[in-house]
Amino acid sequence: MQYVHQSSKVARAEALPIPANTVKMHSTPNEVRIGDFVLLDGRYQRIRDMRSAGTASVRVLHFVGRPPWVMRKARTIFRPI
Repeated sequence: MQYVHQSSKVARAEALPIPANTVKMHSTPNEVRIGDFVLLDGRYQRIRDMRSAGTASVRVLHFVGRPPWVMRKARTIFRPI
């Protein structure tokens, strides 16, 4: 048997099933939409609202039951189909 090391953070992200009826995609802050899901703190959070933070390259994302989060760079999101 061969041992392959994975960080616990990566292992948790892979073990978590994606939200139903969504497609995984890479998105920049100016491409993200209300209704998309973002993986934060080990849970998928649905974007309920967002604001520009001065430029199109930075967005402040708002969720239900979680403080706002600033998206400064491209990352994986899950978009409803």
